[in-house]
Amino acid sequence: MTLASVASVSVSGPSWSRDFLRTLQVPASDVERVGSHAWLRVEPMSRGVRARADEIVVNDVMFGVEDVVVAHRRAVRAGAADLAPPHGERPVRMARVGGIGHVTHTFVERDPAAGDAAFDGAQGLDHLALCLPCHTMDATVARYEAGFGLHVTQTEHIQTRSLGMINTVLQNASGSVKLVLSAPTPTSQTTQLHRFVDVHGGAGIQHLALRVPALLAHSLALKRHEVNFAGSMPEVFDAMLARIGHCPVPRDAALALGIMADRDADGLLLQSFLAPSRTAEPVFFFELIERQGARGFGAANIRALFEAVERVQGAPVVAAEPQRQPATV
Repeated sequence: MTLASVASVSVSGPSWSRDFLRTLQVPASDVERVGSHAWLRVEPMSRGVRARADEIVVNDVMFGVEDVVVAHRRAVRAGAADLAPPHGERPVRMARVGGIGHVTHTFVERDPAAGDAAFDGAQGLDHLALCLPCHTMDATVARYEAGFGLHVTQTEHIQTRSLGMINTVLQNASGSVKLVLSAPTPTSQTTQLHRFVDVHGGAGIQHLALRVPALLAHSLALKRHEVNFAGSMPEVFDAMLARIGHCPVPRDAALALGIMADRDADGLLLQSFLAPSRTAEPVFFFELIERQGARGFGAANIRALFEAVERVQGAPVVAAEPQRQPATV
């Protein structure tokens, strides 16, 4: 059994978040809509969730499966909490198990003949980024491999004198389900990963990455709706240019909108981050990502940011190269 797709994501947040989520999918005049609203569900905050009142929180990720009984049994046998056994009648059957932190996972089995668009694969969702406490990466990866049929496609360890993180990418066989797991290294000073864990009281989903066909046009459209982007540090942008040689987005626009680029063997990646929060230090983000063939996740830009911080602090950078494993994507 393997997961077939991400069917939907459930989020909750303050009163203004509904308007923000609608704005997030407003297209530019010449840009396609990110995706339908069917996959992004806005629901009340789950009980027991510790989060700031002004933050958007991901509560549940619904996975499409071929057999809900088999999927539920496998996850529970691997240690996931049994929150709701398989129930319902055709054309839709569901079950729910525990994931990480307060995040739950719902399995949904749908009769293809039913034609229910609400349970189609999440259009526009590129990947989900999970933030973990230190020392929990190996156990979390093992749980998603054994319980959800995912496999590791990439691991990366970035370490400087004062900052460090570990990234692991998990995918299903087709690449339609992508989870990027991040955790601070034991010796790392405080990073956004630490702040996320502190604010949420443990692990959770740190950001959702939405794939768009034209990042610059879509970002400008969102800017007109007063959506705030995390700008780029000029030294980080310049290091990126030195590394990849060319960015198709003009420098001033890229710096203002926080657009960064990265290359891998398959092509180019453009990405930017926006923060749906009204605080100075938000911990949950949305990422916009345009793939021009690239299959990576912009890890080189994380390294460049670490290097910029270390230059300010006067420390040398020691960063390991990504370790890739065979995968079908």
